[in-house]
Amino acid sequence: MFIYNYRAFDLYHKPVISLAILGDESKSWRPNSYQYGLGESEVKIKFSIVKLLDYQWEDLTQSHNLFAIVVMAHLKTKATTSNLTEREQWKWNLTRLFYEKGYNRQEIADLYKVIDLMMALPEALQFSFEEKLTQYQEERTMPLLTNIERRALARGAKENCQQNIIKILQNRFDNIPELMVKTINQIDDISLLENLLLPSISVNSLEEFQQLISSNLTNRN
Repeated sequence: MFIYNYRAFDLYHKPVISLAILGDESKSWRPNSYQYGLGESEVKIKFSIVKLLDYQWEDLTQSHNLFAIVVMAHLKTKATTSNLTEREQWKWNLTRLFYEKGYNRQEIADLYKVIDLMMALPEALQFSFEEKLTQYQEERTMPLLTNIERRALARGAKENCQQNIIKILQNRFDNIPELMVKTINQIDDISLLENLLLPSISVNSLEEFQQLISSNLTNRN
């Protein structure tokens, strides 16, 4: 937050407001400042925060702000990490809200793209979701995306996740084995890639991350 703030100030020479959106699952974790010092020299920055866990579900459902649904999708994605069947149901419920709130076609299409990437599902559950969505769209004669567009969107999400994992590991450990890169790029399951993304930030070594890959691949099979 400090680096972003001073670089923006250095670039534009205008006052900068810093805002952190906290999407974690800890109600007590609310960092709002950073400081460091050396000798008698000290620098400190305080910034505003928004904690997504603070939003009340009822308030979100009644809001017509587009970002209310994005927050709802985020909260349910976090809540269904270990229950993807429940996530599929919530993804369906939230998608229907697009129509019920009266958004226009472009707003619906944009929201769908965000939520489809956020609430990633394994292939079987995604297929079930898309079947319900297709039938619903036919009843309302208002398609969101073609099957080709959906497949391209899913492919893009997978490739982005693969690239992010590799970039994080390269940044932390300089060089990573070609075999590990190849293995990551061969993983097609977006939910499995998501399970590897966050640990890539915190693992202590490449060996530990390789064990994590092997464990996830074994559990998948």
